[in-house]
Parts: sequence; structure tokens; C-alpha cells
Amino acid sequence: MNAIEFALKHMAWSNQEIFKAIEELPEEIYELRAAENEWTVGRLLTHFIGAAEWYRYCLTGQKWEEDVAIRSHEILKSQAVHLGNLDSVLINQASLPDENVTFNDESGPKTVTRFLILAQTVSHTAEHKGQIAAILKMHGHHLDLDRYDVWSYQSFLNKK
Repeated sequence: MNAIEFALKHMAWSNQEIFKAIEELPEEIYELRAAENEWTVGRLLTHFIGAAEWYRYCLTGQKWEEDVAIRSHEILKSQAVHLGNLDSVLINQASLPDENVTFNDESGPKTVTRFLILAQTVSHTAEHKGQIAAILKMHGHHLDLDRYDVWSYQSFLNKK
């Protein structure tokens, strides 16, 4: 397993664990935000799926599905399954050669390497996990990101 595949597997595990942890919080957390006009926790969680859809499109050409706004635990559960499927596609991409891929974005055709997109996937998700944890903390809820770090993932793997 190469490093990018390991990072993606950690990301996928962490995504699922964080979605489960959020499900334990009161449903009103989906409307919390850091400041006026900033994204809510629900919008950030929805963005996890939208971003994974985008990265899948960049790598495979498969068009993305419309966002389903995460506003309840019920929607969160169904979208966690969808995110797991998207994460699997991204993990599988890590076993392919690091070749150039071309896709169209709002400015036209763009060509980058496969691993650049996969690295961005991991970084992007980590950034938004930090945002969510900060918003929750501001409003009196705790999401301990250390429980989902790479060391915790390795411990999880060692127990399997």
C-alpha cells in the first residue's frame, strides 16, 4: 500500500467515525455556525459529499449527484453510506499510476496528476473536520479530533 492509499483509507475511516460521533449530538447542531453568513455544520457535512463527488468526477469523468442537505441525523446516516461509497472509489484510484488526468472545471479543461487530486481530497476533508470541531466547541459541544487521527487509525488497524 502506498502512502496516498493509506492516507485515503485513514480519511475514509475518520469520515465514518466523525459522522457517527455527530449523530450522538443534538440535532440542532446542524444549524450552528462560527459567525453570521458562515457555513453551518450541516452545510460543511454536506460539502464532504459534494467534494467527494467532484473529486470522483475529476478522476473518472462520472458526473456528480445533486447535494442532499444534511439537516438531521436521518439524512446524515444515509449520506454517510454514500460518502463511504465515494471514498471507496477514491481509495481505488490510489492503486492506479500517477498519470495526468484532464477534467473540465468552471474555467475550462484542467490537467493535473491523479495523486495531486487524491492529496487534495485528504487535505480538504481534514480542513473541514477542524472547522466543524471548532464550531461545535464554540457552542458547547466537543468533537475530539484526536480520536480520529492517524495514530488512532493505526490502533484500529492493529486491533483488527
